[in-house]
Amino acid sequence: MNLFKKMFITDWAVIIYVIFITIWTFIGKNVVCTEGFLVIGRKVLCEAGENVVDVISTFHLLMVQYIGILLFIFLIVMLNNYIKSPIVRFVRFWYPIALLGFFFDAATQIDRVLFTEYLDPIFQYWDYLIFGYQPVVEWGLKWNSFVIQEFFHFNYFAYYLMIFGVPLYVYLHKGKAEYVRVLFNILFVFFTCYIVFVFLPVAGGRIMEYYYLSGVYYEGYTSYVASVRELTETYRHGLFTHIMVYIYRSSTHFGGAFPSSHVAVSLTIALLSFRYFKLLAWVLLLVTFFLAISTVFCHYHYFVDAVAGVLYGIVMFGLSELVYALIGVKKAKYIDD
Repeated sequence: MNLFKKMFITDWAVIIYVIFITIWTFIGKNVVCTEGFLVIGRKVLCEAGENVVDVISTFHLLMVQYIGILLFIFLIVMLNNYIKSPIVRFVRFWYPIALLGFFFDAATQIDRVLFTEYLDPIFQYWDYLIFGYQPVVEWGLKWNSFVIQEFFHFNYFAYYLMIFGVPLYVYLHKGKAEYVRVLFNILFVFFTCYIVFVFLPVAGGRIMEYYYLSGVYYEGYTSYVASVRELTETYRHGLFTHIMVYIYRSSTHFGGAFPSSHVAVSLTIALLSFRYFKLLAWVLLLVTFFLAISTVFCHYHYFVDAVAGVLYGIVMFGLSELVYALIGVKKAKYIDD
């Protein structure tokens, strides 16, 4: 059978996104901002030639990775067609989820092409208009008890459980065609978020270096917080706070805050879950509510990022269902359970 016919709608989603991000990376390599800097993501090349090797190496590495992903997709589809192996089959269905972390990090490396500076001051101003202060800083500092911190860090961590847990349940119990539908819903929201990220560079709360906090004592800070990023990378409290600190210490990304993909994707998973289990879907919806708050409480996102994530998740989930109805249903007949 024609190899292209054996491709799922999720394969095409990955291919289309890789083509987009390849073009955008190439454009970013050749952008010179008004200050005389060549900018590609977090790498800034000054006119004197500093970090020339780092910038060019980053560009070449990304290009090799993009080409490698495209070749891998064709290879795994072909292997799954000719080799009846449970390992090959599992990789064939699950590789898109395994690539999400890479795609996110790649997006944050080429997010300052259209705008060469982060747009955070605008979003900080919007939060200040709403609250009269910066909730991304103050919420987590004012309510700093062990229980509250662990509660909100657990809800933030639940995002990772939802991304793997719900698709895995559908994969094992509802058939491969339904799994592909769920995976497409998730990929569609993720990829469209990533596209917004490269056009609108917003780093989120961790970029705030200095913020006056009168009369509040927190972990050795008396009148100011030296760095919000430092708060997100300081081990304290219990298990889930430690897990999130470990994740953010291990990650090199900086950016990708608006809209909050955590909120958008979690809401998408909660909404699609109503197709399969009503009670758990309501639980996931409740978790998503607290997760949205936790994105601000844990110092990762501005309040407007979380609100935008809710609206974005609803709209893009609906749009993903429309695209699946137009294209995915026809291709589903090639999915073998």
